[in-house]
This record gives sequence, structure tokens and C-alpha cells, in this order.
Amino acid sequence: MPADDSRRALPVHAGTSYMTVATDNDINADDVTSMIAAQIAADGPLSLATYIERALATPDVGYYQSGDPFGREGDFITAPEISGLFGEMCGLFLAHMFELGQPLDTGAEKPQPAIIECGPGRGTLMADMQHVWGQLMPELAACHIHLIETSPYLRTIQQQTLTESVIHWHDDLSALPAAPLYGIANEFFDALPVAHAICREGIWRHRLVIADPDLGFGEGTPLTATELDRWHLSNKAASPDGTVAELCILGEDIMHILAAHIATYGGAILIIDYGKSDNIGDTVQAVSAHKPVDLFYQPGQVDISHWVDFNALADCALAAGARLIGPVEQGTFLAKIGLKARAEQAATHAAPDMRRALLAAYDRLVSPAQMGSAFKVALLVPQGEGTPPGFMNNDIKTEAVSPAERGDG
Repeated sequence: MPADDSRRALPVHAGTSYMTVATDNDINADDVTSMIAAQIAADGPLSLATYIERALATPDVGYYQSGDPFGREGDFITAPEISGLFGEMCGLFLAHMFELGQPLDTGAEKPQPAIIECGPGRGTLMADMQHVWGQLMPELAACHIHLIETSPYLRTIQQQTLTESVIHWHDDLSALPAAPLYGIANEFFDALPVAHAICREGIWRHRLVIADPDLGFGEGTPLTATELDRWHLSNKAASPDGTVAELCILGEDIMHILAAHIATYGGAILIIDYGKSDNIGDTVQAVSAHKPVDLFYQPGQVDISHWVDFNALADCALAAGARLIGPVEQGTFLAKIGLKARAEQAATHAAPDMRRALLAAYDRLVSPAQMGSAFKVALLVPQGEGTPPGFMNNDIKTEAVSPAERGDG
């Protein structure tokens, strides 16, 4: 997995069984493998999305229930951990959007906006944004914070991090306040379970997880006409044998809910993740101790993620009456909103070691060889015209690269 402490427990959502309980986990990977294999023996092959959900979110044994995966001692490092400048710049951008979104003063009572973060990790990113708002936008800093987080373990850490904020935790998106939402989902959508289909002799089939006897891939029934539409494959040109397509139903459902809320009440939500502009290709990756491992290696003990299909998210936003601006590459976005000048300003007053660390963090966040190209930034807003700062060029690359090439190791 790449870079920020916003990787966390999966959200509970209608039709899923992601409810999480954080406990001392003395169950090892062999036990999780046996549990999954037993389910396959009883019910037949699993969709890849179900396998990922079991590996990441099963109560007591799932990956996000067994400890703290973030940071240098965990399995991945995320952007807020690299430098507080990342959170500062995101906070400044959202403050700008908040200012633009304020209604004209007509004497009527204004609706009280709310802050949202999907997958807040330790709360580091929100704390950095709150710091900026406290200095420059007190009205935004005073808003209640709504965190989409199911892990009691991470909720405790978030409460310790955000000591001066009024926080509301949510298992899902069913109880959002009827108010404008301003916030962020950083490395959130990539952690949601994704399913696979594979093309064989011109026919798209479900790609499943089997136990024969070891866990691995198998192939199932052809996709129906309805499923081909759902997978965005109906109008795709003929694909070479073995081509894989991906579908993150939970991600699209979540985007639809957020977009419908933004369309109704207003606001702006940054979506930051590594991704591309289609769903073709096997982008699922497993990471342990900052290194790539096999997808079926020690389920429950490794991080599993995929590249986000931003075109699918944009379609969901449009269908819900909102729009998704972008995406643009993270390096481009951060450069255009002033990260370099902020880093240089901070470095001017820093000791030599801190100055080097600041400049190294800047390079890691914006360099195409590290996070600058693979990570994309999009903005969910109501329908309208105009393009905000940072989003003037929405051309993105579609090829995936390995964790090692991204500098995530």
C-alpha cells in the first residue's frame, strides 16, 4: 500500500457484513485461511470482493481488526504521515471551497456546515486540517466533525488525536447531517472490496476464489447482460484472452450516497487515491511490511487494495446530481495550490535536519517517481460551472505501477 495514515476499517454499508470489533487478536493467518477455505467448501467459490472483505473486515480476525497497520512499523505509510504539509494544503483548499460555498447574507439563518472524513486512520490528517482552519477559518474549525469509522480501536486513537473537536462517529453514511459537507476521503476507496471478471474466448466470466486445496483463482459463470452493464463492459471492444476487469460495488454505492448529499445540501469533498480512468486490468495488490506479497499470502495479516476507477466514480456522481471534477495527478494538484512555496517557507525557519526532511517529504508527495503521478485527486461538488485551483488539467495516466515503483516500500 502507498502512503497515508488514512487506511482503516471498512465502513458498514447496507447489504454487507463489515461490522468490526477490535480485540486482542491471537488468531493467526492459518486460522483465517482455514475459515475462508471452510466457507468455500460449504458454499462454493467466493467472489474476490467477498474474499477481500473476509480478509480485511471479519470481526476479531480481519486485517483492520488486529492492530495498527499504519506507519513505518506497520505495513504502509500514508501522505499525512510523510508531512503535516499535506494536511495543511488540503485544509487550505477546503477552506477556499468553504468560502466559495457560503450563501449570500440575506439575513436568514445559514445552515451549519459539517466536516466529514471517510477513513480517518489515526486522525492525523484531520488534526492538520483543523490546525489550519483554527488559524485562518475559525468558522470551519468550529464545525462538528463526522468520521466514517467502524473500528473501536481506531476511534479511541482518533479521540486522543482530536481532543478539541466535537466528533460524531458513524459506521456508515445513513445518518449524515442535513447540512453542507466539507471534507476528504484519502486512500479510502482503494481499500474497499473489489470483484474481478476475466475474458475467455470473448466471454466475460466471474473470476472467483477457490480452495484446491490452497487458495487461488478459479473461473465461474459468464456475466449476464445486466451484469455486463453493471461492470461497464457492454460497450467495450473485444478484449484479449485473460483480460481482467474490476468492479467495486461498495465504492460506487458510497460515492452515490455522498454525491446525492452534496447535490442536495452543498459542500465539497476531496477524493485522493491511487487510481486510473477505467476498470480494465488486475490492479489488486497485497502488501506486508512495506513489501508486495501474494494476494493469498496470510489473509488477515496483509493489506489488500486496488486502483480506483475514477471514471466509475464520476458516473456515480453525475447520476446522483453532482459532479466529480478531475482527477488530476497529486503532484500537479499540490504544486498548483502552493505546496512548494509552503515547504520552502517552512524550511527557511527549520534546523538543517528538519529542512532536509521537509524537502524530502515535498519530493515524495509530488515526484512522479513516487506519489506524485500514481495518486490522483478529484473533487466532489454540486452541479455547476467553473474549475477550482489545482484542477485545470484533468488528463491522467491509466497504467498501473508496482508498489516498489511508486516508492511505497
